[in-house]
Amino acid sequence: GLLPSRPIAFPIIFHTLTASQLSFPLHTKSSRDLAMSLSLCSNSEKLINPYATTQPKTRRKSQFIITIFAAAIIFFYWKYVGVDLSSSTRRTSLSNEDGESNNHMHLSKPKSHMKEPESESAYENHKKAQKMAMESKKSTSSSSSSSFVPTLRGKKVFFEVVTVGLKQFSYLEDIIDSVRDLCEAGAYVSFHITSSNCNPNPGPSDHPCVIRNQSSEETKEDNFNVETISQLNERVKCRNPEGSLDVSIHLVSPDWGKQIVDHHRLLFYEHIDQDFDVFVHTEDDTLIRPSNIISFMDEMEKVRLLVGDERLPDYSIGFMRYENEIERDDRRRVVWEFNWDDEVEIVSHPGIEGLYFTSPPWHHQGMFMATTQQLLAWKTRGPDCHFHKIERREGYHTERISGALDLYDVDYCNVTQLLPLDSLDDFLIHHLPNLNNKRSPSKVISTRDLHKMRIWKIQDIDLDATIYTDENGAYNGIKMFFDERQKDHSMHFDLNDYNQYVKRGGKLTDDQVKYWK
Repeated sequence: GLLPSRPIAFPIIFHTLTASQLSFPLHTKSSRDLAMSLSLCSNSEKLINPYATTQPKTRRKSQFIITIFAAAIIFFYWKYVGVDLSSSTRRTSLSNEDGESNNHMHLSKPKSHMKEPESESAYENHKKAQKMAMESKKSTSSSSSSSFVPTLRGKKVFFEVVTVGLKQFSYLEDIIDSVRDLCEAGAYVSFHITSSNCNPNPGPSDHPCVIRNQSSEETKEDNFNVETISQLNERVKCRNPEGSLDVSIHLVSPDWGKQIVDHHRLLFYEHIDQDFDVFVHTEDDTLIRPSNIISFMDEMEKVRLLVGDERLPDYSIGFMRYENEIERDDRRRVVWEFNWDDEVEIVSHPGIEGLYFTSPPWHHQGMFMATTQQLLAWKTRGPDCHFHKIERREGYHTERISGALDLYDVDYCNVTQLLPLDSLDDFLIHHLPNLNNKRSPSKVISTRDLHKMRIWKIQDIDLDATIYTDENGAYNGIKMFFDERQKDHSMHFDLNDYNQYVKRGGKLTDDQVKYWK
């Protein structure tokens, strides 16, 4: 308060003045006011000590000398030292008020000591995009609706799933549990189940039920009888008061056949003006987790920062289905739908070079997600998208519509699928039957080998890239250490490879990126 711009001088002056029993206003606003106060103190006995009756001459002389000495100290700090701590103090105060630590801002070198690289690698571009997204949400006022924070809390999610009959009802139950987790994470979820069933006792004049083979032959009960609804009501009761879960079951005619999957588009566009953050559609045997949904929203925001709002509908973050190879003891995760070469196919569009790849050659997902901005743009997108009005496709209609083949087809919507090179595991979706990988054994690749293929590509693009490091270049991945408390117990672990891995910032060696069998 005494010297707002020079707080370092305050303790010295305060000690000096109190030692001499001087009293003067501490709300002085400038050095001139302070000098006047000191002058008054040296010339007025009442100001020096208003309760004293007499002041010996020797004491007044010593007080005057001390006052002059204090004024000299003030002038010295003000004129020559020039230590300005006020801005630093204000930054610390603001950081504490916001509840976030901005200490990394103080660790950066002055601009005169920073050397800008002549060109940035594609992978560093991706790190830059991530930093831009973080800085955007930090610098934008919390009251602004345009700022994006990668959390499910407060997000509005429209989730639709198609199911037919009771044959795969156990898979649907897993999906319902996952949707409940969205609510428990603080999201506002509007959950829609589209369902149909064949007539268990068809009459002579009834049309053949084309979805009969998808219905259960062991039970003839309706999809959702009262007992089932009663149990599901218990399963969808969200405990988090900050979230909400509203569930609707839409019953449609089996006459639609495979086109029952089209119903989700009708629901999407009926709710397009209700400020949903994301729309999700899936088949009933594909498990979508909350982490998949927030990863999609977060990555779409990064793409927006890289390409801008105008180009954003040209892209969509994609997904890949995996299964557990149940014949193996380790039940490893495998991908089976694509023809992989020796390396992944990198997308080289301007602004996102080296950051994303696609699944070759087709992009079947069994599900998809979209933002409101994308859905609106895809209504009129060329060459033949009309995403809101589905046309009957001959052969593989479900895969084209529900699996997003038409979305990425150059003859229809011509949207580019983007799979993040450094975080594909966030976009792997479990195909619950775990049976389809047997159909294409030559295409099977483990997700670990696919991870190695991606890491090799990242390191090939940027030889100096660190994979799992914080903003200061320090490893921030999984920690592993010896923790055996009994000294006489044997240990059979060798941490040399791990320790070197940490020193490299999460990079794998050439030998380590070779395929594991």
